[in-house]
Amino acid sequence: MPPSARRLRPAILVLAALLAAIVLGFTHSRSAPLTTLQAQRQAQLHPPPPSPWASKRNPLNTYFVKLGWAWTTALLAAALPVRRRRDRAATAARYALATLYWWLLTQWCFGPPLFDRLFVRTGGACHAPEGRPLLHASQHTCRAAGGSWAGGHDVSGHCFLLLHSALLLAEEVLVPLLRPGRLPPQQQQQQQPSSPLASLRRAVVAATAGLVAVWAAMLFFTAKYFHGAEELASGSVLGVAFWGAVYMW
Repeated sequence: MPPSARRLRPAILVLAALLAAIVLGFTHSRSAPLTTLQAQRQAQLHPPPPSPWASKRNPLNTYFVKLGWAWTTALLAAALPVRRRRDRAATAARYALATLYWWLLTQWCFGPPLFDRLFVRTGGACHAPEGRPLLHASQHTCRAAGGSWAGGHDVSGHCFLLLHSALLLAEEVLVPLLRPGRLPPQQQQQQQPSSPLASLRRAVVAATAGLVAVWAAMLFFTAKYFHGAEELASGSVLGVAFWGAVYMW
């Protein structure tokens, strides 16, 4: 059943904010001569980078992006006690589907993940430091062997993961916790303003909003320093695809 306009509003606002961050970052990268994609990638090979945010080792990327699905899982789990009991099973099922989608594209798909398969099909390969190709079919094994993953269409994993995660949190955390609807009498009593569950509700909403804000900042820097237009676009489309298929129909 298509969600109501009222239910869609938070997700659409989140989507608009994140896409705006991507567009602004990409636009800024093209307006500053020292931050062209070629210069940025060269900076990654020969530190120091032009900015701390051009390093993949910056703290926000290390703890809040690379662990993005773990944060998504933790916030969804924290929100469940505040949800209506009849909604919890449906939320768990949608989360399982979202996890499967993320896993097949980025982690494993009967071998290398789909992103890595696409990269290889579009001419990409793993290259050793001296330039010779290495026989590695996934980015993870390539970099673990000291090689560089280059030459193909590198879908922006940041755009994919952060859009996918943020839209899932908007639908499964922000919407039901900000607009809980009619709860059973027992749950209404448990969620009085001074109750532990009410405090949990406020904490989860605040943590989710803060995390999405951090992700918006990281999407800006991703678009500014790390990817071209086609890679940003493909990552964004795939990041929105699950939400469109599951929540818009």
